[in-house]
Amino acid sequence: MIGILAATVTLNVALPDGRDLALLARKAADAAVAKYADKKLKAEQLGLTVIALDRVRREYVSGSFRGDQAMYPASVVKLLYLAYAAQQLEERKIKLTPELERGIKDMIVDSSNDATALVLDTITETTGGPELSPKELQRWMERRRAVNRWFGSLGYPPLNANQKTWNEGPYGRERQGYGPNFEYRNSFSSDTAARLMAEIALDRIVSPAQCEFMRKYLSRTIPAEGKADYQSASFTGKVLPKGSRLWSKAGYTSTVRHDVAYVRAIDGREFVIAVFTQGQSDNTDLVPFLARELLTGLGALG
Repeated sequence: MIGILAATVTLNVALPDGRDLALLARKAADAAVAKYADKKLKAEQLGLTVIALDRVRREYVSGSFRGDQAMYPASVVKLLYLAYAAQQLEERKIKLTPELERGIKDMIVDSSNDATALVLDTITETTGGPELSPKELQRWMERRRAVNRWFGSLGYPPLNANQKTWNEGPYGRERQGYGPNFEYRNSFSSDTAARLMAEIALDRIVSPAQCEFMRKYLSRTIPAEGKADYQSASFTGKVLPKGSRLWSKAGYTSTVRHDVAYVRAIDGREFVIAVFTQGQSDNTDLVPFLARELLTGLGALG
């Protein structure tokens, strides 16, 4: 339905109905479940969110399939740390030193976990180290929850974005901060990731200058245009035709594989899609397949 409409719209036409976007997300999920039946993919392993943007009015409409279901976000959490860092810079609570700028760049462009540790410590005024007493740990965790509080103040649903990303795992107070059963590990939904990317795209979060600062690092070369990095070539960027533009942040572990992408189609229309998958991280074709289904339905692939 949406694909047919999209073929005839112009940039001045009203945004699609959110119910149509939700239907598109559901159809994409159904198509993936059918295609990857041999891998025992189930619908409950997916979270899909689709947003259509109106740059002139700085508005958006969204629809989703299981978009409110929280999952471990892997490196997509770095998008939230980027936004909170931008807010701290805007309010001059932190200073953009050459070292911090290097950390922010490497956190997003290369998805460096070491760089993420520097950024999170800086924006929450915390450091790793030996175990803490219960009172000391409580104070430490209160500072670490600064990102959660900020997003809550903006009306985002409850989320957890207060842990570093790891190559091997947390130790000392970092391990304490996860709780005995890792109950405080990072967690949020595809709706949250897509909303944040849309608000960065539309200059609606922090300030236009800070949104431009964030987009600078989120910008990706797509394979159709030249040499692309892994976050483009193995995720949404893989399916984009020449002439498209992409800003994105991917994340993956042994259990999850996600991407949140802001796409400018050849005709100038703009969309955000967030594809969250769990229990299918070895299926590297799943995210590009879902991205293609969503973008084809939007008429964004030419």
